[in-house]
Amino acid sequence: MWVFLDIDGVLVPEKSFKNSMGSQNLLKFDPVCLELFENILEEHPDVLVGICSSWRDLFTLEMVRSFFSPNIASRIAGFTPLLDSENDEVYQYYRYQEVQEFLKIQNSSEDDWVAIDDNKDYYPSDTNVVVTDAYNGFDRNAASILKEYLSALKTENLALCTA
Repeated sequence: MWVFLDIDGVLVPEKSFKNSMGSQNLLKFDPVCLELFENILEEHPDVLVGICSSWRDLFTLEMVRSFFSPNIASRIAGFTPLLDSENDEVYQYYRYQEVQEFLKIQNSSEDDWVAIDDNKDYYPSDTNVVVTDAYNGFDRNAASILKEYLSALKTENLALCTA
């Protein structure tokens, strides 16, 4: 099971930009958003994380991992690949395409996954995406949706194992 995580609008909500006193504050995750996200992942130790964010263009994977608690950081498998997006028609849902390519590289194409993003338009309508409000980021509502999704998949997978 995978969670593909966007960062801006999810763990760095737009309200952080309004409240920041300097550019250093922009390089920090919102503590409430981060805590909500990490608490859910703590309940699901089998979930791995892929970072599907423009942060891959600015920071190393090690730097991004450093923003998370050690337990969650160790479960971050990497960044989704940056695909050539010159052909908009081919990459209409470019983040979805990046996730598909990442899973292929990880030999995990058949694994279940969910994305967390502030923009649903990066994914086809039938894709499991927890959409956050960009201003507030990963809030209690988003946390509840992610928790329900992961719990349902866990139950479904357990049923398949016992059948």
